[in-house]
Amino acid sequence: MGCCRLCPHECGVNRLEGETGVCGLDAKGYCFREMVNLTEESELVPSHQVYFAGCNLKCGFCSVAEWNDQPMVVPTIETGDLVRQIQLRREQGAKNLNLLGGEPAVSIYGILELLERIPQKTRIVWNSSMYYRQPVRDALEGLVDVYLADFKCGNSDCAKKMLGASDYVEVVQENLLWAVQQTELIIRHVAMPGHIDCCGRPVLEWIAEQMPDAKVSLKFDYIPPLPAGMCPAGYIQDSEKRKMLEIVKQLALKVIL
Repeated sequence: MGCCRLCPHECGVNRLEGETGVCGLDAKGYCFREMVNLTEESELVPSHQVYFAGCNLKCGFCSVAEWNDQPMVVPTIETGDLVRQIQLRREQGAKNLNLLGGEPAVSIYGILELLERIPQKTRIVWNSSMYYRQPVRDALEGLVDVYLADFKCGNSDCAKKMLGASDYVEVVQENLLWAVQQTELIIRHVAMPGHIDCCGRPVLEWIAEQMPDAKVSLKFDYIPPLPAGMCPAGYIQDSEKRKMLEIVKQLALKVIL
């Protein structure tokens, strides 16, 4: 954290002294929302989602962009209050603690402080875009029960245009290959209109080749941003859904709901 290289941007800033890089964060974790979610993958719900502000990607279709642009100025939940809320949510029936953002990897320092204060038997879901380097993997080893990994794009051109990271695909693939050796892995792909052949197919084919037994969560709930910019401006079409499902069938992937 004194010379941050947690992710491929390798900003080198001293976050312990309040310097910020691409993610816009100092060394603390800034939780801006917590809720029990019933719409995650069926085997995970009810899931207690804890959202951390800040991200090292610039996804044009991000649904929480306002909490990522200036993550340290948003209202946050204090760690002590959050620990109490986690216990309450467990008593209300939450099956796990679902850590997400933004990108939780850039808040790893604050997240480790949080995990130190909750019961060790808590089931931890790491809900991530998987865009980070080995220091994050080292910190997470042995702490995560389920990696819920987004695999957004299938090539560097689309990743650069829509996510602001031309190396996204190779970084995610490296982290997925590590995660599948550690514990349970669910790979989520949101099919985007106009990106079936350039993104959807390559993502699914890579999974089939590298980790054919991995669980795949295929989503069709893409919401176009306003303005769309470099991202798709419409919703997924029925013909595109059918094409994706046919690809999944051909590759014999293990799809979960």
